[in-house]
Amino acid sequence: MEERAAKAEFLARFAEAAAVPDDLDELTTASNAAVDLVHAGKLEEAEIAARDLLARFPEVHDGWDRLGMVHEAGGEKKQAADCYRKAIEIIRQHHGYDPAFAEVFVELVSELDPQQPPNCSPAHDH
Repeated sequence: MEERAAKAEFLARFAEAAAVPDDLDELTTASNAAVDLVHAGKLEEAEIAARDLLARFPEVHDGWDRLGMVHEAGGEKKQAADCYRKAIEIIRQHHGYDPAFAEVFVELVSELDPQQPPNCSPAHDH
């Protein structure tokens, strides 16, 4: 999927811009492991890995992206869209991100949950 490749490429660029070189390898490894678990169909393990990313790296979009992937793989479109909305919020709030990167997630939300806007307010909890 071309969108996933674009996100993977972006991850490396963002980590550099966010000045997290000490954690870059750890973030990349953990994020990739979550993706691998989703692709292997191990959704329970992938969800644990995604929530671990959220706890350890709350300043980056990866945890919400990976959790969205888990829900998407499980057929839970609304929950996936909600996670991608949170990724959009992080991308738009942090200066290390290219603002155009949010569009990848806006498109995903539009496909998964067309009845709701792609970006909800930060106070809106799903």
